[in-house]
Amino acid sequence: MDIYEFARGPLAWISFLIFIIGSLSRIIFLLYSAKTEPILNPSQKNRDALRSILYGIIPFSSTIMRKRPFFTVVTITFHICVILLPIFLLAHTVLWYESWGIQWSSLPDTMADIMTIWVILACLFFVIRRTTLGDVKKVSRPIDLLFPAIILVTFLTGFLASQQWGAYRPVLIMHIVTSELLLAILPFSKLGHMLFFWFSRAYMGAEFGKHLNARDW
Repeated sequence: MDIYEFARGPLAWISFLIFIIGSLSRIIFLLYSAKTEPILNPSQKNRDALRSILYGIIPFSSTIMRKRPFFTVVTITFHICVILLPIFLLAHTVLWYESWGIQWSSLPDTMADIMTIWVILACLFFVIRRTTLGDVKKVSRPIDLLFPAIILVTFLTGFLASQQWGAYRPVLIMHIVTSELLLAILPFSKLGHMLFFWFSRAYMGAEFGKHLNARDW
C-alpha cells in the first residue's frame, strides 16, 4: 500500500473516527457540565437562548458585526465557503458516490473555483490581521496562526489538484492528508466553534439574556 492508498483508506477512517468520537464527547461534556440558574419562567430562557443563536448567525444583527463590516463580510463568506465546498464540490460528490453509492448535486466548477480562491485569500487576511493589528496581535498565539495556515494549504492544494497544476499526485496526497488533519483536530481546537457555537450561544443567552437584555454579549 503506497502513501496515496493509505491516505484514502486507513488514514481517512482514523480521522473520521477521531472527529466523530471527539465531537460526541465534547457535546456530551458541554451538556452535562453546564450549570444553569433557577428561574421562575423557564420559557424565558428558551427565548433568550434562541435569540442569542439568531443574533450570532444573522449578518449584521449584532453591534460588533456592524462596527467591523469588512471583517464581518469576510468571516461570514469564509465560513459559508469552508462548509459548502467539502460537501458540494464535484470531485468530492463523485468520491461519495464511488464509496457509498450516495449522490447529490454539486457546485458549478466556476463557482467552486471562485469560492476556493476566496477561502485562500481570507486565510491570508486572517494571518495578516493577527500579525499586524495591535489588539488582535496581543491576544494571538502561534497556534492561532497554524489553523488558518492548515486551511490555506488544504484549499490551495485542492485547487492546484483540480486544475492539474504542478506535480498532481504529491499535491493531491498533501490535500488529502491536510484535509484529514483538519477533520481530526477540529473537535479539540478553536476550529470546533463551527460545531459548538450553537451550545455556547444558547447557554450564554439563557443565562445572561434576562440580565443584559442585549442583542450580543
